[in-house]
Amino acid sequence: MKRIALVIKQIKTVAGVMMVVSSLALLQACGSDNKNESRTEDAMERTGDAMEADAKDATAEARQDINEAGDKVEATADEAAADFERERREAVADIKEEQAKLDTRIDKVQADIKAQGNKVKAETREELAELEQKRKNLAADLDKAQNATAAAWKDIKAGFKQAGRSIGNAFDKAEDKVDPDGKDD
Repeated sequence: MKRIALVIKQIKTVAGVMMVVSSLALLQACGSDNKNESRTEDAMERTGDAMEADAKDATAEARQDINEAGDKVEATADEAAADFERERREAVADIKEEQAKLDTRIDKVQADIKAQGNKVKAETREELAELEQKRKNLAADLDKAQNATAAAWKDIKAGFKQAGRSIGNAFDKAEDKVDPDGKDD
């Protein structure tokens, strides 16, 4: 669009210059003794022809610029579509990886619950239930990611980031209650 505006501005400038040149030619003709009428008419005709040629050149240049801009927009759209597909594949892979990690952590917390006392069991079971709910939510997110359109992708990505932080925080709380020293067996 900026190029089109620039071309239009150039056309206006060329037209203005041509008008000034024409005006000067006419002014000179008016000041003569009418002996050079044919030269003045020739000069006016040449000026008009030059203005017409400049306008045609500017129009052709503007068309070319518009076509190039259209090609660039099309290429950018193709690139955006490829980026969306790549991002979606990466997000789906990340979610699946996060699910696997979460499943492993849930299994570990369940095993730790069995090994701990009753007080720890009650507190940790609550956290485990929260982790399992988040796992279900992650499965729903995975389905959304796999079926997402390009238009909805930005909103979905933001939701994934928030959900990922929430799941990590919930697991950390549960793990601290089961193994407060942070030791792994």
